[in-house]
Amino acid sequence: MQGVDRSRRVGQQIRRELADILPTALDGEGLGMVSITRVNLSKDLRHARIFVTALASKVSSGNVIEALNANASSLRFELGKRAHLRRTPDLIFEYDESIEYGAKMSRLLDSLHLDQIDSGDDESEK
Repeated sequence: MQGVDRSRRVGQQIRRELADILPTALDGEGLGMVSITRVNLSKDLRHARIFVTALASKVSSGNVIEALNANASSLRFELGKRAHLRRTPDLIFEYDESIEYGAKMSRLLDSLHLDQIDSGDDESEK
């Protein structure tokens, strides 16, 4: 279990450090606010898959991921200076669809609830 705990701790450290690095590193990209939702590390800690979501609605997810992966080497360099790891993992950015999926499910459930209320009102009037 030692490996799992180390992987979790290193992932949390990477998440914290990147959260500090991203706003200044991507200031000129016009991406708005980017939030790191999750970090998955390979077992050997050489590859980090970072899941992000963009909080600006005008920016497409493809543009966000493209910009992050284009700047991955400079972000990795900055992360290496701050994190003090033996080996800084390669960074692979992916868009996290879970927040948008959750919002969509919430809207669907709300619409079902409203439909039930509307149909219940019609039957009570008859």
